[in-house]
Amino acid sequence: MPEEFEWVPDIGRGEWLRPLEAEPFGSILSIVPRGFEAYARVFHPVERDRPRDTKTWQGVDAATYFEGIHDIEASLERERSTWAQAAASFRTTMHAEAQYARLVRRDYGNAGGAIAADGWRYGDTFEGCFDAASLTTTSTVLARHTTTPDAGIAAIWEGWGGLVSSAGIAHFGPESSDEGSAGNTEEDAAHISDPTLRERLFTAARQGIAGARSVLDALPGRAHPEPEPGSGVLTREAAAGPRFDLHGGTGRHYVLFEAGANTFADAGWPGHAPWIDRVMWAQSPSILWPDDHSWVLATEIDYDSTLVAGTTALIRELVRTSGLEVLPIRTDADLTWDGDALNRPE
Repeated sequence: MPEEFEWVPDIGRGEWLRPLEAEPFGSILSIVPRGFEAYARVFHPVERDRPRDTKTWQGVDAATYFEGIHDIEASLERERSTWAQAAASFRTTMHAEAQYARLVRRDYGNAGGAIAADGWRYGDTFEGCFDAASLTTTSTVLARHTTTPDAGIAAIWEGWGGLVSSAGIAHFGPESSDEGSAGNTEEDAAHISDPTLRERLFTAARQGIAGARSVLDALPGRAHPEPEPGSGVLTREAAAGPRFDLHGGTGRHYVLFEAGANTFADAGWPGHAPWIDRVMWAQSPSILWPDDHSWVLATEIDYDSTLVAGTTALIRELVRTSGLEVLPIRTDADLTWDGDALNRPE
């Protein structure tokens, strides 16, 4: 049996997904294949916070709140939240075709930092990345619905910053003349006084996308020469090897690795995945499937939710699984930014 996370040069392992290209690009059936019994949408969790002293952001100037505060984390209550909780805070309607920006009454692309009447401030979602803990919980269920729980493929989009080359690898922290200072840490980034910049840095770093490089390039005095191919996280062999391409012309090129559902059911998987540079910002696979093709899990790079196609029993179990926010979904559902008809602005 191949070793876990062994690079797979045989891109033919993904050919069974080729029918995705016959579907309208961006539709559900262009992300997970037609022909399964049931489908579900797994919503990526978000974070929300509020000041510990006031218990609300209402009436508080968020732009100046952190001035004079040394320990930002201690000054805030922070917790993981569901889209349903966000909908309850903003008195909108959670449903299978919901769009997060609509739930928090913001325009698309401007959802981060929305403050609800109940005092919570909601962060933005993460596109293209299913958080490691949720993937582990989901994979524990997936492993029970395949005859090959230890064998399958994890397809990783080649465009994540720092994967194929060192472009996009960025560590954040304030500049310091103290050579002994432990800079380039998340804690340092948290002490940047501008909340908007801090959120941009956190988002870019955690997603690990090439956009991280553009964020830093936009800062004064930053310059980055173009790195050599093969200088990133992957081995030179994998970085230069064949790609499994989907939807020609859209940039969906994937590097394949051996990985079964049980691989990701182990909470320690980020520490072993060869495409991950820093565990705290673990990037999930874009597509995951077992060798028996009994289900498919896909996190489209531009979506802030993950789709699963499989048996009715699988989808029912996912919906009931604690720690996940999952709703069954029709294959003709509209997941575009304007698809949330129930929460359209008046």
